[in-house]
Amino acid sequence: MAARRMPTVALLAAATALAAVLRLALLDSRSLWFDETYTATVVAAGGPGELWDRVGATESTPPLFYALTWAWTAVAGDGEAALRTVSAVALIAAVPVAYPTLRRFVGERAALATAAILAVSPLLVHYALDARAYGLLVLCGLLSVWACGAVLERPGRRRWIAWVAAAAATIWTHWFGGFLVLGEAVALAWLLAGRRRELALACAAVAATLLPGAWLLAEQAGDGRAAFIEGIPLADRVEQLVRQFALGPNVPRGWLEAAGLALALAGLAAGTLRAIEWSLLPARASRGDQPIEGGARALLAIVAVALVAPLALAALGVYDRFNPRNSIAVVPLLAALAAVGLLRLRAVPLALYLAVAATASVWTAADWRYQTPDWRAAIDAARATDPDAIVAATPLGGPTATHYLGRPPAAGPLTARRITIVVEPERAPGRRELAPTTHPALDTLATAFPDRSERVELGFRIVTLTAPDPVPLDPATLSGALAYPAGRASREPL
Repeated sequence: MAARRMPTVALLAAATALAAVLRLALLDSRSLWFDETYTATVVAAGGPGELWDRVGATESTPPLFYALTWAWTAVAGDGEAALRTVSAVALIAAVPVAYPTLRRFVGERAALATAAILAVSPLLVHYALDARAYGLLVLCGLLSVWACGAVLERPGRRRWIAWVAAAAATIWTHWFGGFLVLGEAVALAWLLAGRRRELALACAAVAATLLPGAWLLAEQAGDGRAAFIEGIPLADRVEQLVRQFALGPNVPRGWLEAAGLALALAGLAAGTLRAIEWSLLPARASRGDQPIEGGARALLAIVAVALVAPLALAALGVYDRFNPRNSIAVVPLLAALAAVGLLRLRAVPLALYLAVAATASVWTAADWRYQTPDWRAAIDAARATDPDAIVAATPLGGPTATHYLGRPPAAGPLTARRITIVVEPERAPGRRELAPTTHPALDTLATAFPDRSERVELGFRIVTLTAPDPVPLDPATLSGALAYPAGRASREPL
């Protein structure tokens, strides 16, 4: 038995090491983006009470991720790497956790293949470099599925307690984790019909742990902070989920995405059919490379509920928060089904998919054109021009510019002889890469500042305008732009 386990342990260790390299090597290589600046503000709280208040005021998720990041940054500082550590560590740990979690549902070989897929997944590499709750949601979701499988295999008091704890942690990480837990509860109710009293008690215990967060959820859902999701057609969001499951967001090339989609969807289709076949087989003991009794049915039920329930609520307009990142807890389960299918299609498709996914992960993480705009580098370049004022020309990047400048934008007129305009790059319709663009603020200011010089820094246009004499600068006249007095950054919470 020990000799048989050695290759599995070695392969799992190799996958985990690869995951660590992909997630940690570039942890602080790029600046924070819009959403991450809110994390930075929340975890700058002076204590747990203030942290809770800030989560309620600015976020759409529960506080577990922020509490862990707050505790870590108190030790490690508030730099980009420190803010992203919880996400990165969670998505490294997800790789070895996936194996014991999913072997009950798809067998040992497919569970090991799933761990390899998660190690190189462009979607998970992307969210490992994101100081938000999604990486922790993946890990907690895997732990809740592990506990669900343990209960399904052999119900017992300790296993029920483990499921309650993991399910509660999943929901306290992200409200959308509740749909995954609902799927687990449905699967257990279906497959353990004689244990419904214990299931009811366990569900009641999970609900009890959530009572302190009920008013927080009401506060967060009471305004339009997540209304942008509803503005995206639901069909487009489903398409985004499919594409991002295969190769993540911002895939550098169309041919690369096409290859990844073809392999991932073929594997998912073949794996789903195989899981249905397992579900129809007579009851049997779990042995070798087979899922436990009811494991395949449980997996299909969890995936179906976790995806269909939020989709139905969104379609009915009851609770429309469905999008790829909110649904990320389901990704390891979809990967498990895809692993079953890719193995059934022989080893070559699995190897090809791993190679394509690893290529996309490295390419995207190493090339700024396929990332979020690097405001840290842009602000450093703007400061080097020694301006009297800096103008951030951006539709949504104001909070990020504010974070790196360390001061709020000017509320009233400024006087400046030299200004530097930072024009955020954009992705043109139908394009995958960031590229320099123009902005109305350039034309507005050019007449008052006749001398002009320009450079490009990671797609940002750094335009320095100079006038012979000081010129009044009214931020109210700069549509879609913010003006900041120049000076050294304080990086104190604003």
